[in-house]
Amino acid sequence: MAITGGVDTGFLSLTVEQDDIERLIQTVLSPAAIKRVQSRGINETAAWIKSRLLRELPSATGIPRKVLARRIKQRKAQASLADVISGKVWLGINPIDAMALNDGGAVNSGYMAGDFYFEGGFKAKMRSGATAIFARTSRARLPIKRQNIKIDSPFNEVVRRLMPQAERELARRTQRLVSYELERATR
Repeated sequence: MAITGGVDTGFLSLTVEQDDIERLIQTVLSPAAIKRVQSRGINETAAWIKSRLLRELPSATGIPRKVLARRIKQRKAQASLADVISGKVWLGINPIDAMALNDGGAVNSGYMAGDFYFEGGFKAKMRSGATAIFARTSRARLPIKRQNIKIDSPFNEVVRRLMPQAERELARRTQRLVSYELERATR
């Protein structure tokens, strides 16, 4: 059982390795039962990873869970051409637009959005009708730069901390599902 990837790749990939499959084949389980065990174990662990990320990331980044929930997606387990079943958890690590946070309003010589302060920031409505927070990059009126919050380093720390726990969780869930399938096969 392995979990690969991370913030560098933008997703976590969960697979049950061939050694584990061969051990299952030696038991009384049918190939269909083995695939069920693999896909259910991967799907349950991917959902566990997603929920743990959504639980830990708001405190690590200072960004509300509601905003982060749209950025973490789970892809159900699928069999590849080599009959290896894998699932993925996609991590949206691109910077978050400042307007996605609660609008704190103008303060002193900047703008507040959530718990973040943008020095020299101001709120402006674009031609498309969308609103964003900008800051001037020089003393001149233009150019201006759209303000956002980088989240890749806090994501990376949380993912590194969760990887060993996720591998143990995948092993535990797979063992539980194997015992369930064995019990089901002997009825």
